[in-house]
Amino acid sequence: MLRRVLSELERPQTLAQVAVRVGVEPGALWGMLETLQQGGYVGLAYSESPACNVACGGCALRNLCPAADSETPPPTPVWRLTPKGRRALEQGL
Repeated sequence: MLRRVLSELERPQTLAQVAVRVGVEPGALWGMLETLQQGGYVGLAYSESPACNVACGGCALRNLCPAADSETPPPTPVWRLTPKGRRALEQGL
């Protein structure tokens, strides 16, 4: 299940979007996201977030991210993979 969540977050999405796509209750997904965030695999997607590493101008996912060009975090958090999460997916977590 965690691999599927990571896979969904290759494209930044809100908790509600991922919950629907993975087919899990938002409360359960929240717990998974917190665990993955503590491990450094996912993070919030906006320019002040360590998940992004750079401002939106340099992000390869800028055109897909609902948080793009936002000076402040969006009202609904947008989650994305961190480089560590991407490596874990590539290695078959």
